[in-house]
Amino acid sequence: MRRTTPRAQKHDRSRARGEHAPAGAGAQQVDAWWASVLAGDVSEPHPVYGGLRAHIDAGRLRLSGELDSENQRHQLMREARGRIGRGIDTLDFSRLTVASKKERPGILHQTLMSAFPSVAVSEFARAFVLKHSRVPPLQAEVVDSAHADRLAALLPEEFIRDADKALEKGGALLILRVDETNAFRMRELLEEETRSDWTIAVPPQLYQGGRQG
Repeated sequence: MRRTTPRAQKHDRSRARGEHAPAGAGAQQVDAWWASVLAGDVSEPHPVYGGLRAHIDAGRLRLSGELDSENQRHQLMREARGRIGRGIDTLDFSRLTVASKKERPGILHQTLMSAFPSVAVSEFARAFVLKHSRVPPLQAEVVDSAHADRLAALLPEEFIRDADKALEKGGALLILRVDETNAFRMRELLEEETRSDWTIAVPPQLYQGGRQG
């Protein structure tokens, strides 16, 4: 009977973490995603790495987002380099980061408030965030002037005045509550991808009842 070597065991553990190159149907989905990106459609999330975002400008591809490991980052860089010459000439990985192991989720949460010109645009932004964020928000509410009474339950008192001003102008608000470790990525998603009029971050607060998760 053939014995399993330590190297094979290590390979299996790497596969279990999802850090290997996609194969089979997974590889086909990745190829289809890249084909869409190169055709100019950057709206869909990567089939393996979720909230990854791609931008193409004058032959320059910029990838941004947070990955779970260096192995995933290197694999994605290999995927991108394999597409050079198919509508892209240069690559930018400066905004492609790896999650810090020092962050401890479940201790603090943070509220983000973004202003949009209408309820419809706010609803679109909420759907976009829910689809593309690697970690879903704990709460995602759209508020217009007809429901301004909900602000007291969603925001600290000192932020309600700014919210009221936005609603008085006929706009709408998207109010997200997220784990503090995900707040920076969520704010980046709001400001870069949804084109909010402005976004305000409320200071982090402890979860009620202690650490979550």
